[in-house]
Amino acid sequence: MSDVDFGRAMGASCALHPGREATGTCERCGNFTCDTCSDSGTSPRCPTCRERFGATFPLRRETWTFNKLWDVCWAAFQREWGMLSLAVLITLGVSFGAQLLINLGTGIGAAVDSGVLAAVLSIVGLVAQQLVQGLVQLGLLRVCFDVLHGGRADVARLFSQMHKAVPYALTMLLVFAIVLVPLAILGALGFVAALGTGLLSGFNLDANASPSEFFEALLPIMGVLGLGFLVLVGPLTYLMLPLYLVQPELAYDDVPPSPVEVLRRSWEAARGQRLAMLGVGLAAGAVMVAGFFVCCVGFIPGMALAQLLTAGMFLSLRSPRQDAAAPFPG
Repeated sequence: MSDVDFGRAMGASCALHPGREATGTCERCGNFTCDTCSDSGTSPRCPTCRERFGATFPLRRETWTFNKLWDVCWAAFQREWGMLSLAVLITLGVSFGAQLLINLGTGIGAAVDSGVLAAVLSIVGLVAQQLVQGLVQLGLLRVCFDVLHGGRADVARLFSQMHKAVPYALTMLLVFAIVLVPLAILGALGFVAALGTGLLSGFNLDANASPSEFFEALLPIMGVLGLGFLVLVGPLTYLMLPLYLVQPELAYDDVPPSPVEVLRRSWEAARGQRLAMLGVGLAAGAVMVAGFFVCCVGFIPGMALAQLLTAGMFLSLRSPRQDAAAPFPG
């Protein structure tokens, strides 16, 4: 029997509701279940096993589709949309507060008329902002994991990932290096190519050059950059898509793996699934944009649904590293 449709137990009756036809079986105890017991097919365990051992995410890497992912996430969103929206609102509030701290540091530096102090405080504030925002984002993903595993959206879980500050910072530094180094190399190659082809020689304009002359001189360089982007957008997308799973991977386990292991798992999860991942990412973005145009207020629940889609995609793609009966971490 399939792990996704939980098997079709034709002709049998539900173990908990003898008067109802069974539509599947519990993946843990094997009892026949009806649509009510399986929450309309969204839970692979019967109510008794869910109560004893917790729910499991119903989708698997081998058989997940966007339609099934949407159905599961939409059902979870309908059940917990209010608290999920509150969690998103708190996350945005934390980001806004962190930005205020940066502005405060810059203001202090300006008040004492010290450019060095202002620069130091700005850098420290920026690092702190990125760290706090990232850890709260991990907490938001953890809330989404809870909801997708059948639990409630507990906003206190937003701050449950603060102990991962060091692993998160090291992992993000590694991700930054992975992103920056190829771009720097490509930029250098583009500059060398522009020099070699003489494109930059026509850019020697005097201070009195008109805007049209400036644009005409810049046009060939823009053309080369545009062509380079078109050539490289495929390889760069292929490289970057696994990084989409780095934060969910960090958020899932109570004790996160090493930065290298996080990247290895993310790359493994994305193997053979990049096109589907791109589709989910575009759909999540479309949900947020659509929410923004619903009087702007819809952006908050739209972002909550987008986070559920991201978390659900990760749960669908992650390789099972534990027994199916083991409880969800945390």
